[in-house]
Amino acid sequence: MEKIKIDLLRQKYQIPASPKKPFVVFGRILLSMVVFVSVAGATMSYNVDASSDASGFPHFSLFSTIRHLVGAGDRQLKGEKDDRVNFLLLGIGGKGHDGPMLTDTIILASYRPSTDDIGMLSIPRDMAVPIPDEGYRKVNHANYFGEQKETGAGPVLASEVIGGVIGQEIQYYLRVDFDGFGKLIDDVGGVDVDVENTFTDAEYPILGAEYDDCGTYATIEQTDPETGEAESVDVPTYACRYETITFTKGPAHLDGATALKYVRSRHGNNGEGSDFERAKRQQKVIAGVKEKMMSSGTLLNPARLKSIMDTLKDNVATNISAWELLRLAGKLKDVDTTKIVSRVLDSSTESPLYATSLNGAYVLLPKNDDWGPVRQMAANLLVPDASASSVATTPASNRKSQTTSTPAAPSIKIEIQNGTSITGLAFRASQLLDGNGYDVTKIGNAVERSYEHTVIYDLSNGKKPKELKALQSALKAEEILSATSGALSENVVPKGISAISENYEDLATAKNIDFLVILGESAGSLAMKTGY
Repeated sequence: MEKIKIDLLRQKYQIPASPKKPFVVFGRILLSMVVFVSVAGATMSYNVDASSDASGFPHFSLFSTIRHLVGAGDRQLKGEKDDRVNFLLLGIGGKGHDGPMLTDTIILASYRPSTDDIGMLSIPRDMAVPIPDEGYRKVNHANYFGEQKETGAGPVLASEVIGGVIGQEIQYYLRVDFDGFGKLIDDVGGVDVDVENTFTDAEYPILGAEYDDCGTYATIEQTDPETGEAESVDVPTYACRYETITFTKGPAHLDGATALKYVRSRHGNNGEGSDFERAKRQQKVIAGVKEKMMSSGTLLNPARLKSIMDTLKDNVATNISAWELLRLAGKLKDVDTTKIVSRVLDSSTESPLYATSLNGAYVLLPKNDDWGPVRQMAANLLVPDASASSVATTPASNRKSQTTSTPAAPSIKIEIQNGTSITGLAFRASQLLDGNGYDVTKIGNAVERSYEHTVIYDLSNGKKPKELKALQSALKAEEILSATSGALSENVVPKGISAISENYEDLATAKNIDFLVILGESAGSLAMKTGY
């Protein structure tokens, strides 16, 4: 079979949003609200276009609702016969965001009717999966490709693709976007969460300011590649595109805008800068919103219910029908949020996935090209005491450590390239490393500026493993690649993928270096470490 070449670097796609269709009457308010919070809680932090077809809420009038109230009790949900009902919760950026139809959040929520158990599994957006007619792509593209073929088909294709990979039939989906998330939180009067770690993110993007020309410059020192002499260069800075946000450990009451920042933050320090930690924060907010929406302060407040309904009708897409809403409302109204099982599929040592780079893009792939352990993890989602082999934990690179990095010997020569749009990031990294004994011979920009994760290319042919590990620790790099052996791992690349061969030495512009560092967006927190 012909190998499929993939382009995993392409992140942004623009397609028109689905046309909106109005709801019929107010009679659906309570029912729609109950199912949304009970299953997805308001999960997602996002706003999606609603319609009356497969991509929106079902149409029903007040009288038909009463009729369903009488007869719905004897009917079963899809999957209820097998004692497992699966929901796919999708969060997208939506209109006004880059890549509006890419799913920024993917969560499998499972419900066991016989015991009222609920489990949530966060699926990383960087996981590469086979998508029909597209080859291997990051899983967050599935919704986009479905919408590209037919409006409203995005969640359907995403459910089919993800369900096939994890070995679960996904009966229902809910899709929302950022704007709807914030509005919904405000509708219920804010949400209460327990912030696990104090963290600061100095690179939180300001919506609408992504391409602003701030008109400010910073002077940096770099080596002239022709003369080898140090020179001062003025480079533009774009601080006006970002704001600094901080969350303090302990109980917190968040309004919509603040909750959105809490679940979207990508560059937090103190171990909170990974997508996996972000997934945990999202699950916390889901549980918190469910509690607020099921409280008497919400259910007995007609004005609040009306506001919630207005938000849902504009921002939620689902394939749940009217009678299914009623069935769920009756079964899930008393679910104890504190007993929900939460799992995060990540790239830790215990996880069935591993991180690597394909054609310059950071991806997660199944170890040994075997999806079996991933499927086992999904199958055990509703088992509270599932074995460690089926439960992923925090990546080793993001765990707190009591040890410090081993300083490199002065002979270790490094080139640093900025693979992001964060101005001056390479310079900041050089300042951090200079204080640890590394010899940074050159800094500059990478050819590609869309790296999400930091990559270290080992050009010493494996001769300096201790120094390499120290460098990885200092920069919190997610990937280490070798010029001779590719990814430093015995994992197997899926048979359907043909990675474009790279000559890693050619990526470096300085000569006789040991390591080439290409900084990704995950290195944004370096600004706080260096004081810039």
